[in-house]
Amino acid sequence: MKPFRHLRYAFESAWQSFHRNASVSFAAVISIGLVLILAGISLLIGHALDQVLQGYRQKVSVITISVADGTTLPTVYEFEAQLRARPDVSSVSFLTKQQVMDQLASNPQNQQLIQQVQGNPVPAEIEVHVRSLSSISQINALARRWVGVDPTNPTDYQGPFINNVLRLSQWLTLGGLALLGILVLVSIVIVMNTIRTAVFHRRHEIEVMKLVGATEWFVRWPFLIEGVLTGLIAAALAVGVVTAGYQPFVERFHSQLFFVPLSYDPTFVTTLGIELLGGGALLGALGSFIGVRRYVRI
Repeated sequence: MKPFRHLRYAFESAWQSFHRNASVSFAAVISIGLVLILAGISLLIGHALDQVLQGYRQKVSVITISVADGTTLPTVYEFEAQLRARPDVSSVSFLTKQQVMDQLASNPQNQQLIQQVQGNPVPAEIEVHVRSLSSISQINALARRWVGVDPTNPTDYQGPFINNVLRLSQWLTLGGLALLGILVLVSIVIVMNTIRTAVFHRRHEIEVMKLVGATEWFVRWPFLIEGVLTGLIAAALAVGVVTAGYQPFVERFHSQLFFVPLSYDPTFVTTLGIELLGGGALLGALGSFIGVRRYVRI
Protein backbone atom coordinates (compact mmCIF):
# COMPACT_ATOMS: atom_id res chain seq x y z
CA MET A 1 0.00 0.00 0.00
CA LYS A 2 2.88 2.36 0.77
CA PRO A 3 4.18 2.49 -2.85
CA PHE A 4 0.67 3.29 -4.06
CA ARG A 5 0.37 6.14 -1.57
CA HIS A 6 3.71 7.51 -2.76
CA LEU A 7 2.60 7.25 -6.38
CA ARG A 8 -0.71 8.94 -5.61
CA TYR A 9 1.13 11.73 -3.82
CA ALA A 10 3.48 12.15 -6.79
CA PHE A 11 0.59 12.51 -9.27
CA GLU A 12 -1.39 14.86 -7.01
CA SER A 13 1.67 16.98 -6.29
CA ALA A 14 2.56 17.13 -9.99
CA TRP A 15 -0.94 18.27 -10.94
CA GLN A 16 -1.01 20.86 -8.15
CA SER A 17 2.32 22.26 -9.28
CA PHE A 18 1.21 22.28 -12.91
CA HIS A 19 -2.04 24.03 -11.99
CA ARG A 20 -0.43 26.40 -9.47
CA ASN A 21 2.08 27.64 -12.05
CA ALA A 22 -0.53 27.74 -14.81
CA SER A 23 1.00 30.66 -16.68
CA VAL A 24 4.46 29.11 -16.77
CA SER A 25 3.04 25.67 -17.58
CA PHE A 26 0.87 27.09 -20.38
CA ALA A 27 3.86 28.90 -21.86
CA ALA A 28 5.90 25.69 -21.70
CA VAL A 29 3.12 23.68 -23.37
CA ILE A 30 2.82 26.22 -26.20
CA SER A 31 6.60 26.44 -26.64
CA ILE A 32 7.13 22.69 -26.66
CA GLY A 33 4.03 22.26 -28.80
CA LEU A 34 5.46 24.60 -31.44
CA VAL A 35 8.75 22.74 -31.37
CA LEU A 36 6.98 19.39 -31.72
CA ILE A 37 4.86 20.79 -34.55
CA LEU A 38 8.07 21.68 -36.36
CA ALA A 39 9.36 18.19 -35.60
CA GLY A 40 6.14 16.65 -36.91
CA ILE A 41 6.29 18.75 -40.07
CA SER A 42 9.89 17.71 -40.64
CA LEU A 43 8.92 14.05 -40.18
CA LEU A 44 6.04 14.45 -42.64
CA ILE A 45 8.28 16.16 -45.19
CA GLY A 46 10.87 13.46 -44.72
CA HIS A 47 8.24 10.76 -45.20
CA ALA A 48 6.85 12.51 -48.30
CA LEU A 49 10.31 12.87 -49.83
CA ASP A 50 11.02 9.24 -49.02
CA GLN A 51 7.82 8.30 -50.87
CA VAL A 52 8.99 10.27 -53.90
CA LEU A 53 12.47 8.79 -53.74
CA GLN A 54 11.00 5.31 -53.30
CA GLY A 55 9.02 5.79 -56.50
CA TYR A 56 12.17 6.78 -58.35
CA ARG A 57 14.06 3.91 -56.74
CA GLN A 58 11.51 1.45 -58.09
CA LYS A 59 11.88 2.89 -61.58
CA VAL A 60 15.65 2.90 -61.69
CA SER A 61 16.04 -0.43 -59.87
CA VAL A 62 15.17 -2.10 -63.19
CA ILE A 63 17.82 -2.17 -65.90
CA THR A 64 16.82 -3.18 -69.42
CA ILE A 65 19.34 -5.02 -71.59
CA SER A 66 18.79 -4.89 -75.36
CA VAL A 67 19.30 -8.23 -77.14
CA ALA A 68 20.89 -8.13 -80.58
CA ASP A 69 18.90 -9.58 -83.49
CA GLY A 70 20.06 -13.07 -84.32
CA THR A 71 20.99 -14.00 -80.75
CA THR A 72 19.91 -17.57 -80.10
CA LEU A 73 17.53 -18.45 -77.27
CA PRO A 74 20.07 -20.79 -75.57
CA THR A 75 22.48 -17.84 -75.38
CA VAL A 76 19.74 -15.68 -73.82
CA TYR A 77 18.71 -18.40 -71.36
CA GLU A 78 22.32 -18.98 -70.31
CA PHE A 79 22.80 -15.28 -69.60
CA GLU A 80 19.49 -15.18 -67.69
CA ALA A 81 20.68 -18.05 -65.51
CA GLN A 82 23.94 -16.20 -64.87
CA LEU A 83 22.00 -13.11 -63.77
CA ARG A 84 19.59 -15.06 -61.54
CA ALA A 85 22.55 -16.66 -59.75
CA ARG A 86 23.67 -13.24 -58.49
CA PRO A 87 22.57 -12.43 -54.91
CA ASP A 88 21.98 -8.75 -55.82
CA VAL A 89 19.38 -9.66 -58.50
CA SER A 90 15.78 -10.20 -57.40
CA SER A 91 14.22 -11.21 -60.74
CA VAL A 92 14.98 -11.55 -64.45
CA SER A 93 12.48 -11.63 -67.33
CA PHE A 94 12.93 -11.98 -71.10
CA LEU A 95 10.69 -10.09 -73.56
CA THR A 96 10.63 -11.05 -77.22
CA LYS A 97 10.62 -8.44 -79.98
CA GLN A 98 6.86 -8.85 -80.37
CA GLN A 99 6.21 -8.45 -76.63
CA VAL A 100 8.27 -5.25 -76.56
CA MET A 101 6.33 -3.94 -79.58
CA ASP A 102 3.01 -4.83 -77.91
CA GLN A 103 4.05 -2.88 -74.79
CA LEU A 104 4.85 0.16 -76.93
CA ALA A 105 1.54 -0.18 -78.80
CA SER A 106 -0.41 -0.25 -75.52
CA ASN A 107 0.59 3.37 -74.92
CA PRO A 108 -1.79 5.67 -76.89
CA GLN A 109 1.00 8.23 -77.34
CA ASN A 110 2.94 5.74 -79.46
CA GLN A 111 0.11 4.77 -81.81
CA GLN A 112 0.89 7.33 -84.54
CA LEU A 113 4.61 6.51 -84.47
CA ILE A 114 4.02 2.75 -84.70
CA GLN A 115 1.74 3.18 -87.72
CA GLN A 116 4.58 4.89 -89.60
CA VAL A 117 7.06 2.09 -88.87
CA GLN A 118 7.34 -0.93 -91.10
CA GLY A 119 8.18 -4.25 -89.53
CA ASN A 120 9.46 -4.52 -85.99
CA PRO A 121 12.65 -2.51 -85.43
CA VAL A 122 12.74 -2.82 -81.64
CA PRO A 123 15.10 -5.38 -80.07
CA ALA A 124 14.19 -8.09 -77.61
CA GLU A 125 14.92 -7.17 -74.02
CA ILE A 126 16.01 -8.66 -70.72
CA GLU A 127 14.64 -6.83 -67.68
CA VAL A 128 16.70 -7.20 -64.53
CA HIS A 129 15.35 -6.13 -61.12
CA VAL A 130 18.10 -5.48 -58.58
CA ARG A 131 17.85 -5.46 -54.79
CA SER A 132 20.04 -2.36 -54.34
CA LEU A 133 20.69 0.61 -56.58
CA SER A 134 24.40 0.28 -55.90
CA SER A 135 24.35 -2.96 -57.95
CA ILE A 136 23.03 -1.32 -61.13
CA SER A 137 26.46 -0.28 -62.38
CA GLN A 138 27.81 -3.82 -61.96
CA ILE A 139 24.90 -5.32 -63.92
CA ASN A 140 25.39 -2.70 -66.61
CA ALA A 141 29.09 -3.54 -66.94
CA LEU A 142 28.30 -7.27 -67.10
CA ALA A 143 25.61 -6.73 -69.75
CA ARG A 144 27.89 -4.68 -71.99
CA ARG A 145 30.41 -7.53 -72.04
CA TRP A 146 27.78 -10.12 -72.99
CA VAL A 147 28.09 -11.51 -76.53
CA GLY A 148 24.35 -11.21 -77.18
CA VAL A 149 23.92 -7.54 -76.31
CA ASP A 150 22.86 -5.01 -78.93
CA PRO A 151 25.99 -2.85 -79.43
CA THR A 152 24.04 0.17 -80.69
CA ASN A 153 22.03 0.57 -77.45
CA PRO A 154 23.25 -1.98 -74.87
CA THR A 155 21.25 -0.88 -71.79
CA ASP A 156 19.12 1.95 -70.44
CA TYR A 157 21.51 2.52 -67.56
CA GLN A 158 21.04 5.97 -65.95
CA GLY A 159 24.21 6.26 -63.90
CA PRO A 160 24.19 10.02 -63.08
CA PHE A 161 20.48 9.99 -62.14
CA ILE A 162 20.93 6.95 -59.88
CA ASN A 163 23.92 8.56 -58.17
CA ASN A 164 21.89 11.74 -57.61
CA VAL A 165 19.03 9.74 -56.08
CA LEU A 166 21.40 7.96 -53.71
CA ARG A 167 23.17 11.20 -52.80
CA LEU A 168 19.88 13.04 -52.21
CA SER A 169 18.63 10.22 -49.99
CA GLN A 170 21.78 10.41 -47.86
CA TRP A 171 21.63 14.20 -47.53
CA LEU A 172 17.95 14.12 -46.58
CA THR A 173 18.65 11.56 -43.87
CA LEU A 174 21.51 13.61 -42.42
CA GLY A 175 19.54 16.86 -42.65
CA GLY A 176 16.51 15.33 -40.95
CA LEU A 177 18.62 13.94 -38.10
CA ALA A 178 20.36 17.29 -37.61
CA LEU A 179 17.04 19.17 -37.52
CA LEU A 180 15.50 16.71 -35.07
CA GLY A 181 18.59 16.98 -32.86
CA ILE A 182 18.26 20.76 -32.69
CA LEU A 183 14.54 20.54 -31.90
CA VAL A 184 15.20 17.97 -29.16
CA LEU A 185 17.76 20.25 -27.50
CA VAL A 186 15.39 23.22 -27.65
CA SER A 187 12.57 21.17 -26.08
CA ILE A 188 14.79 19.90 -23.27
CA VAL A 189 15.93 23.45 -22.44
CA ILE A 190 12.31 24.67 -22.33
CA VAL A 191 11.24 21.86 -19.99
CA MET A 192 14.32 22.39 -17.79
CA ASN A 193 13.50 26.06 -17.32
CA THR A 194 9.84 25.28 -16.60
CA ILE A 195 10.68 22.67 -13.98
CA ARG A 196 13.34 24.87 -12.41
CA THR A 197 10.71 27.59 -12.00
CA ALA A 198 8.38 25.11 -10.31
CA VAL A 199 11.19 23.86 -8.08
CA PHE A 200 12.13 27.42 -7.13
CA HIS A 201 8.57 28.10 -5.95
CA ARG A 202 8.65 24.92 -3.87
CA ARG A 203 12.23 25.13 -2.63
CA HIS A 204 11.23 25.63 1.03
CA GLU A 205 8.87 22.65 0.85
CA ILE A 206 11.67 20.55 -0.64
CA GLU A 207 14.06 21.59 2.15
CA VAL A 208 11.52 20.56 4.78
CA MET A 209 10.94 17.21 3.06
CA LYS A 210 14.68 16.56 2.96
CA LEU A 211 15.03 17.47 6.64
CA VAL A 212 12.35 14.96 7.69
CA GLY A 213 14.05 12.18 5.78
CA ALA A 214 12.43 12.17 2.31
CA THR A 215 14.50 10.29 -0.23
CA GLU A 216 15.82 11.95 -3.35
CA TRP A 217 13.44 10.03 -5.62
CA PHE A 218 10.45 10.78 -3.39
CA VAL A 219 11.13 14.48 -4.03
CA ARG A 220 12.03 13.96 -7.68
CA TRP A 221 8.98 11.95 -8.87
CA PRO A 222 6.37 14.77 -8.78
CA PHE A 223 8.58 16.95 -10.97
CA LEU A 224 9.26 14.10 -13.40
CA ILE A 225 5.54 13.46 -13.72
CA GLU A 226 4.94 17.19 -14.20
CA GLY A 227 7.50 17.21 -16.99
CA VAL A 228 5.90 14.19 -18.64
CA LEU A 229 2.47 15.81 -18.32
CA THR A 230 3.78 19.00 -19.94
CA GLY A 231 5.35 17.02 -22.77
CA LEU A 232 2.24 14.91 -23.38
CA ILE A 233 -0.11 17.91 -23.53
CA ALA A 234 2.27 19.68 -25.91
CA ALA A 235 2.60 16.52 -28.02
CA ALA A 236 -1.18 16.08 -28.18
CA LEU A 237 -1.45 19.67 -29.43
CA ALA A 238 1.22 19.01 -32.05
CA VAL A 239 -0.41 15.76 -33.19
CA GLY A 240 -3.75 17.51 -33.66
CA VAL A 241 -2.28 20.35 -35.71
CA VAL A 242 0.03 18.22 -37.87
CA THR A 243 -2.44 15.44 -38.65
CA ALA A 244 -5.21 17.96 -39.42
CA GLY A 245 -3.05 19.64 -42.05
CA TYR A 246 -1.43 16.51 -43.50
CA GLN A 247 -4.13 15.33 -45.92
CA PRO A 248 -5.12 18.82 -47.21
CA PHE A 249 -1.45 19.59 -47.87
CA VAL A 250 -0.94 16.35 -49.83
CA GLU A 251 -4.13 16.90 -51.86
CA ARG A 252 -3.15 20.49 -52.68
CA PHE A 253 0.40 19.45 -53.55
CA HIS A 254 -0.80 16.59 -55.77
CA SER A 255 -3.27 18.84 -57.60
CA GLN A 256 -0.48 21.30 -58.41
CA LEU A 257 2.28 18.77 -59.15
CA PHE A 258 0.36 15.66 -60.23
CA PHE A 259 3.45 14.10 -61.84
CA VAL A 260 5.24 13.79 -58.46
CA PRO A 261 4.50 10.37 -56.87
CA LEU A 262 3.25 11.73 -53.54
CA SER A 263 0.14 10.34 -51.83
CA TYR A 264 -1.63 10.50 -48.47
CA ASP A 265 -0.49 7.67 -46.19
CA PRO A 266 -3.02 7.09 -43.38
CA THR A 267 -0.84 4.43 -41.75
CA PHE A 268 1.90 6.99 -41.21
CA VAL A 269 -0.52 9.22 -39.24
CA THR A 270 -0.72 6.58 -36.49
CA THR A 271 3.05 6.15 -36.50
CA LEU A 272 3.55 9.91 -36.37
CA GLY A 273 1.11 10.30 -33.47
CA ILE A 274 2.84 7.59 -31.44
CA GLU A 275 6.27 9.06 -32.15
CA LEU A 276 5.25 12.59 -31.17
CA LEU A 277 3.47 11.49 -27.98
CA GLY A 278 6.35 9.26 -26.99
CA GLY A 279 8.85 11.96 -27.87
CA GLY A 280 6.94 14.58 -25.88
CA ALA A 281 6.78 12.36 -22.79
CA LEU A 282 10.46 11.46 -23.09
CA LEU A 283 11.54 15.07 -23.58
CA GLY A 284 9.44 16.14 -20.60
CA ALA A 285 10.92 13.45 -18.37
CA LEU A 286 14.49 14.16 -19.50
CA GLY A 287 14.14 17.92 -19.09
CA SER A 288 12.63 17.46 -15.64
CA PHE A 289 15.34 15.02 -14.56
CA ILE A 290 18.08 17.46 -15.54
CA GLY A 291 16.29 20.54 -14.23
CA VAL A 292 15.46 19.18 -10.78
CA ARG A 293 18.72 17.29 -10.14
CA ARG A 294 20.52 20.28 -8.62
CA TYR A 295 17.77 21.18 -6.17
CA VAL A 296 16.81 17.79 -4.72
CA ARG A 297 20.41 17.28 -3.54
CA ILE A 298 20.31 20.32 -1.26
